[in-house]
Formats: sequence, structure tokens, C-alpha cells
Amino acid sequence: MNPRRMIGVGFSLALVVLLSIGIVSYRTTTRFEANADWVTHTREVLENLGGVISNSSAAESGARGYVMTADRIYLQPYWTARERLDRELTSLRKLTADNPRQLGRLDTLEPLVKRRLALLQEMIDLRESRGVETTWLSFQTNKERQVMDEIQALIHEMENEERESLKKRNEEVKASARATIYIIVFGSVLALAILPLAGMAINHEIKKRQRAEEAVRESEQRLQAVLDNSPAVIYVKDTQGRYILVNRRFEDLFHVTRAQVEGKTDYDLFPKEMADNFRSNDEKVLRAGTPLEFEEVAPSDDGLHTYIAIKFTLRHFLGFAYAVCGISTDITERKRAQEDLRQQKEILQSILGSMGDGVAVADENGKFLFFNPAAEQIMGLGATDAPPDEWTKRYGVYLPDTITPYSPEDLPLARAMRGEAVDGAELFVRNPNTPGGVWVNVTGRPLKHEDGTVRGGVVVFRDVTLAKQAEQALVRAKEEAERTSRFKDQFLSTMSHELRTPLNAILGFSELLSAERYGTLNERQSRYITHIHTSGQHLLRLINDILELSKIEAGHIALAVENVSIGDAFAEVLSVLRPLAELKSQTISHHAEPDLAVRADRTRFKQILLNLLGNAIKFTPAGGHVELSAGRTNDEVRIAVQDTGPGIPPEEQQRIFEVFYQLRKSGEAAEGMGLGLAITRRLLELQGSRLALDSQPGQGSCFHFRLPVAAAVPPVAPQKSALRGKSEETPRILVIEDDPVAGQLIQTHLTASGYEVVLCNQPGRAVEIVAELQPDAITLDILMEPTGWEVLLQLKNDERTASVPIIVVTIVDQPGMGAALGADEYLVKPVERSALLAAVQRCLVRRGGAPPKRPILVIEDDTPTREVITELLTEQGYAVATAADGAQARAQVATSLPELVILDLLLPRVSGFELLAEWRASPRTADLPVFILTSKDLTREEEIRLRGHAELLLRKEQPWQQDLLSQLRRAVTQKAPESA
Repeated sequence: MNPRRMIGVGFSLALVVLLSIGIVSYRTTTRFEANADWVTHTREVLENLGGVISNSSAAESGARGYVMTADRIYLQPYWTARERLDRELTSLRKLTADNPRQLGRLDTLEPLVKRRLALLQEMIDLRESRGVETTWLSFQTNKERQVMDEIQALIHEMENEERESLKKRNEEVKASARATIYIIVFGSVLALAILPLAGMAINHEIKKRQRAEEAVRESEQRLQAVLDNSPAVIYVKDTQGRYILVNRRFEDLFHVTRAQVEGKTDYDLFPKEMADNFRSNDEKVLRAGTPLEFEEVAPSDDGLHTYIAIKFTLRHFLGFAYAVCGISTDITERKRAQEDLRQQKEILQSILGSMGDGVAVADENGKFLFFNPAAEQIMGLGATDAPPDEWTKRYGVYLPDTITPYSPEDLPLARAMRGEAVDGAELFVRNPNTPGGVWVNVTGRPLKHEDGTVRGGVVVFRDVTLAKQAEQALVRAKEEAERTSRFKDQFLSTMSHELRTPLNAILGFSELLSAERYGTLNERQSRYITHIHTSGQHLLRLINDILELSKIEAGHIALAVENVSIGDAFAEVLSVLRPLAELKSQTISHHAEPDLAVRADRTRFKQILLNLLGNAIKFTPAGGHVELSAGRTNDEVRIAVQDTGPGIPPEEQQRIFEVFYQLRKSGEAAEGMGLGLAITRRLLELQGSRLALDSQPGQGSCFHFRLPVAAAVPPVAPQKSALRGKSEETPRILVIEDDPVAGQLIQTHLTASGYEVVLCNQPGRAVEIVAELQPDAITLDILMEPTGWEVLLQLKNDERTASVPIIVVTIVDQPGMGAALGADEYLVKPVERSALLAAVQRCLVRRGGAPPKRPILVIEDDTPTREVITELLTEQGYAVATAADGAQARAQVATSLPELVILDLLLPRVSGFELLAEWRASPRTADLPVFILTSKDLTREEEIRLRGHAELLLRKEQPWQQDLLSQLRRAVTQKAPESA
């Protein structure tokens, strides 16, 4: 028999014997362990059964002791025994869960124990209620003993079964132990007989293997010689990554010897990151089972080198892989050259790709080699495979006329491909992707080989559409700007005339009526005339501000810059505004250095002061103080208006200069249109200054600006007319006006103030008439034939009339022109009576049914509207009370309930919504009838809420008078008499 087979058979028999002995030993040991567990289990069952007997007895003893002595100390063992019985019965059920017979007995035992305990508890309860004798007599029966006997019998049966089971298991274990001894003895003898035979076979095999190993060693030496002379790095690692073999190139490169490397891993020789990569590649080869190629990096004396590693598995003759062999070739120089080339290509691609200009390259056959993203975006299409003669159609290329297609051979790229240079060619591209068309400027150059032959062409082109459009837009914008300027001039002229002319009549005749020159007015008529006049003035201010701002924005304001006396300007402004301050019990102070003057437009300077001082008075509370001051700082004069008002919050200090922004006083409606400060700021900017603000909430505000200092203005001595015979004669005013209505209005104003007025409706004879009459002053219109400018120039150039003061009263708003031609005063229509008289005076000075029991309360903040409603109701015989804001209305209703309320929603201080909510929440006013009359645009939710809480909802923009009266008749129980 083959020695190797003999060894195998011998060891197999020995292994079978040992395995049999082991199995038998294991089974015996398992039985011993199981028997031990069963012994423990049986003992626990027996202990619990004994515990049931002992605790039952303990419970009985405790109960009987309590019955005999009535001492509750005997109950302690009773209760302890009861608790233990519960635990022991539960434990018994768990221990006997695998024994149906025992479980059946336990099912019988548990009721008996509980019955036994119940009898004992009954005995205790009877002792507590009836005493010892009654208790003792009641339990002198065999019932209790019978229950105890049954318990003991059951427990005895369970104990016997457990002991029988234990005895049987012990006998089985003893038999198994004897069989085990026999098997071990037999197996040992058999094993001893086999060992000598196996030893002989092993010795023979060892000698044979020694001879084979010698042959392998010689083969390895020859292989190692081949490996050591290879320029590649060669190594062999076992499946665990330990080095088995390395060649001399490995040793020289990494400065280690073969002995130092063998048995080591990559983690012992290289950094962890490299070692992880090497190990990962080795595992991939082991899993794949086929040769794989990797690019790996390893350290060298001059830095990291890159290698191409070819790795494959070495397999045992039995087929399993036992090692990984690697052959690594250094490709660092090649890699560096490739990386440099790649970087250069990336840089070029990045530059071309990020360019805003399009770049396209084609070879000599018209094949596109490069087409960057910008080129695709500009042309609307990317590179095409179409030949050059189809490019025009493909991309939609046209001549600059945008209609004629570009000739394919004249395309810049086609010319560059032929060797031509192209500069600044302009073409138009339009295709489905660029329906609006794109204007393109193109530069082209040929691409050549080193020998100069053409190899293709390159073009760089740019989208110049915006530049083209901007060029066209500039032409259109210039034409539009010129047209707009003409239209704006025409609009301003028309607005100035068409709005101011009727207002001139309205304000003038309302003043005449209020002066009662044509009859006495009653109180109501006087009030209505006042409303007309006040509303007209308000409208006039708004129109003036809007037109003023429009002219400033249009650049139509002409400034007549001169030396202006600060003192004179302050005096004129204060004379106008001081009465307004006195109405609010305010004090106004002013101070300026003597003879201080500034370079400014006199009219605009006074307008600025009027705006700033008027605002200060308006926003300063009653009893406050306003200060107007001027002081010199180097070459400038600082003018300031300081007030003690509420101040302006920081977040609004820039917004107040915005057009139409209105700063509201707390609890009051805003006035005007928010144009005053915007105009003031722009007027100062036109004069090279800037309006500044210093303000803190609660500390007042200070508006200030600076103007260039000027030489002092000499005072004008008062003069009287040298042509007047007597000083006490009535001053004579000549009115040069070709409009009869306007002339009559001025004449009426002046005559009512005691002046002698002469009308001149022939402007062409004005010089002769003035020379003959020698008036004390002249009012002059501009819009006449000849024009007022010509008349003004003639009067000032004639020595007979040059000294007569001239007041220009006109719709034409060009005070700078008037001042330049010599006008003493310049008023823009419509002119208030007070302004006209003040100008004349300055010129003369220089020259020497049964109502309901309760009233209807009308709550409306707009005075004219409130008057209209009041008049309407009064005419129908209703008693009317009024409130101008929500706070007044709240106070009146709290004092006395009205018959009905007519309520506006947009009220100062307290809104109509708040009042309605308060009244409906109060039992006193919950049933108060409320009619809503408003102009507010209501949301759907607001309208639903109002209709749910108010009896009527009317809108001011619709006819409401008849609806109001008809609903009043229904709502008010007591109506006005028919005679009303």
C-alpha cells in the first residue's frame, strides 16, 4: 500500500476512535448534567410541597392562637403563611409545567388550599364579631380536618411521583456510565495498535519530501536570479498581505533587504494611506482570480512615483490561491508629461469655455473641431456636421440688411479656412432658436501647420446686439425726450392757465362776498363763503406745489441770484406767519447778525423760509416756541428753523423729503400733499445748498441749510411820490390789464382798501397814460398784446415813468425774468387779496317742524361734509348734534344717548370701527341705531361685519341723500312735523 495512503488510513481510524470516544463521553456528560438538573428540579418541587404543608399548619396555628387569646400578634404568622402559600403554589405551577399529571393534582390542590384559608379567615372574622365561645362551637366540626386531609393526600401523591422519577433517572445515568467506560478502554487499545504503523509511513514520507524540497530550493534560486535582474519591481505576498519574496529592484528602491521584508506587510513599510490602497488592490485580485492592472503610487528618493502594477494570483496544485504576485513598472515621467498636457488642455478649455465671445475651429474639410458654449449661445445652435456650403442656411446668417443671406464662400470661417484674415466682419443671425435675431461681429484667422500649409480656420465672434439696440434706442430716446419736453412745457403752460384762471375768480369773488360789499351775509352764508374760500386756497396751494415741483424736475426754474438781506427776508416772512402762531399761542423768536446777507434768489429764498417756518408752526403744539436764526460761518451763512414740536422719528427723517410723503401729527389727519419739503429741498439744491435735519422724538426738530455770504444790502429809504401834490391824497394805482374780469377783481380789492384805481385796458398806450397820471404804483399783466414784458421794459427805460413801482400780477410764473427787467414785486395768479395789498403797501413804503326729543349725532371729520349732512337733516326738522372726531363722539354718547348715529369710518383719534365695536359691546348702547356713511373701500370681511352691527351702510361716492332720509323716517320714531 502507498505510504501516504497508509498514513491517511491510520490517522483516519485513530480519528474515528477518538471521535467515538468523544461522542460517548459527551453524551454521558450531558446525561450527568441533565440528571443533576432534574435532581435539583425534583428537590425544589419537594421543598415547595413541604412548604405548602408547613405554611398551611402555620396559618392554622396563627388563626387558632388568635381565636383563643384575641391577641393580634398571632395573626402575623397567619398572614405571613398566606403570602408564602401564594408564592409556593405559583412556583409549583412553573416547576411542574412539563408534567400533566402533576399539573392536574395542582389544579385540585390550589382550591383546597384557598378553601382552607377561607375557613381560617371566617374563624378570625367570627372571633372578632362574636367572641371565643361562639367561634369555638361553630368550628368543632370535621369539615376543617377533612380539607386538611385532602391537601396532605394530594401533596403525598405529588411527592411520591417526584421521588419515583428521580430514582429512574439515576438508574439510567449509572447504565450510561458503565457503557462509556467500556468504549473508552476499547478505543484506547485500538489507537495504540495503529500508532506504530502510522509512524513508519510518516518517516518514509518525510524523506521523500526532503528530496522534493531540495529540488524546489534549486528552482527558487534560479527564479530569484531572473527576478533580481529585472528592471521592474517584483514581489510576492501571501493572502494575508505578508511579503514572501521581493527582487533586488524592490530592495534598492525602498532601501530594505529581503530578510527585512519577509513576513512584513505593506503597513510595516509604507504610510497607512498607501498601504490601504495596496491591500485593497491585492484583495480585488484574490476575489477576481484573474490578472488585474492598477495604477499605484509609491515613495522614492525624489518624491512619489507612479507605477503600473500587473497583479495576479499564485495557485496551489489543489487549485486554491495562496499568494499574489505583482510586477510594477515606473511610469512617473510618462505620467508627468500626460499631466502637463492635460493641464494645458484644461486651461485652454476653461479659458475658451468661460469666454463671453464665441470661438469656433474647423479643419480644412469644414469639420468643426471646437465650438465653445458662448458660440452655441450666440448662434442658437452648436457645431454641425453640415458642409460649409450649408452653414448659411443652417445657422441663418444674413448680411447687415437682415434680409439677404450671406454667401457661404464669404463667411468669415470659410475665408479663414482658405488662408484669409478677417477683421470686424458684421453679420446678422436669425434662426428658430434666435427668432429676434442676433448681431455678430466676427474676426477670423487661418490655422497652419509648421510648414505653413493651411490646416483649418478659427473665428472669434461677439454678440453686439445690445450695442446695436442701444445705438437705435439712443436715437429713439433723443426724439422721445424732445417730444416729451415739448409736451411737458405745453402741459405746464396749460395747467398753469386753465387751473389758476378759474381759481382766481373763485377766490377773488369769495373774498368780495365775505367783505359784505354787496349786502350783509347771515352766519350760515358767511360760513359757506369761508368754506369756499378755504377750499379754493387749499386747492391753489396744491396746484402751485405740483406745478412748482414739475417745473423743478423739468429744469424750467430760472433763478435770479442776488444779494438778499437776511433781516428783510425774516421780517417779511414773520409778518405773514406770525398771526398763525398767535392763533396757537406760540411764540416766535428770530435773531441774525446785523447787515447779514446771502447770495440767493430772493423769491425762492422767502419761499423756503415760508415752507420751513410754516411747517414748524403747524407741527408745534399750542404754547410752543419756534425760532428762526442765521449766523455766519466762514464764507457761508447757516439759516435754521428750530421748534419745540414732537420731533421726527429716525425712521422717517429721510422719508419726509420724499414727494407726496405726509408726516402725520398724532391723532390728526394729514394736511397738504407732502410736497413742501420736497420742493424746499430741490430749491436749495438748485442754489448749491442742502437741506439738513436734526431731530429727536420729544425734543423738537431743527431744519437748517447754508448759503454763500454776500455783501450787506443797503436799506431802501421810504419815499413818497414826488409827483403827488399833497401827502394826504389817496394813493392812485394804475391797473394795466386787458382781461375785464381780472381787472375788475383787482380794482375791487384795491378800492375796498381805500385806494384810487384807474383801469388801463390798452397796453400799447401804457407809457403815455403812466406819464400823464403819475400813479403811485402800477399792476401789470404779462399775457397781453403787446406783452407785459415789453411794457415793463418801456416803463423802466422811460425817465418819466422809471421811478413808478411796478407789481407784476400774472399767470406766468417767471419771477426771475420779472426781477431782471426791473419789476418791484411779482405775484402769480390767482392772487389773494392780502398778498396784493401787502405788495402795494411795500411799493408805497419804498416810494415814500318739531324735532325728535333726542338729536341725531353726525360724526364726520370733514367740515363741509358735516355741514351738508347737518343742513339736510335740519331742513327735514331733525335736531342735529355733531362731532368732528371719534374722541368727541365717544364723549357725547357717554354723556347723552342720541336718537341715532350717522357715522363715518375714517376718523381722527378713534376710528369708526372702534366706536361701533365699543357701542355694540356695551349694554347701554347695544341697541343704538347706527347708519354708516363712508367713502372707504371696504374688504368683504369689513362689509359683512358692518352689515351685522349697523342698521344701514351708505357710500359717499354714490347718491345717498334720499336713501338716508327714507331710512331715517323708518328708524326715528318721532318724525318732523309736516310744516318742517
